[in-house]
Amino acid sequence: MGKGVRRRQLIASVLQQGNFASQAELCDMLKSHGISATQATVSRDLRELGAVKGPTGYRLFASDKNAIPGTTLEGRTFRLALETYVISAKPAGNLVVLRTGVGQAQVVAVELDRHPQEGVIGVIAGDDTIFIALTSPRQAARLAKSVCDVADIGRPGSKA
Repeated sequence: MGKGVRRRQLIASVLQQGNFASQAELCDMLKSHGISATQATVSRDLRELGAVKGPTGYRLFASDKNAIPGTTLEGRTFRLALETYVISAKPAGNLVVLRTGVGQAQVVAVELDRHPQEGVIGVIAGDDTIFIALTSPRQAARLAKSVCDVADIGRPGSKA
C-alpha cells in the first residue's frame, strides 16, 4: 500500500471518529503515526476525501455519488453543506442570494462550484452571502426552491 493511500485511510479513520479543528492538528496526528505530511498535502487529501470544514472542525462525509431525491442537486457533501450552513435562499431576477452564518459562505460556494447546477453562469461568495447568477429568472426561482427544500428552510425568502 502506497504512502498516500495509507495517509488518506488514516485521515478518513480519525475524521470518522471525531473532528479536527485544523490541518496542523491533522499533520501532528499523522506525525504521531510515523507519517510525515505537509499542510498542502493534507489539504489535498481532505479535498479528495470530501471533508468539509465546519464550525467545529473538519468533518468527513460519505461519497458524493448519491443524488438528492426530488431535486437537481447532487452530492452528499453538497447537501450537507446546504443543510448545515444556508440560512435563507431568495431569488432576485436571474440571481439567487444565499445567506449563511458568518464565515460559512465559502464552504457552500466551493460545493456549488464542485456540483454545477443547470443554468448557473457564476457564483460569487463573500463572508456570509453568496450570489448565484443564472440564465433566467425562472431558473433562479427553481434553484432557490431546491436549495430551500434541501436546507429545510421553507419556501424561498421565508427565513432571513
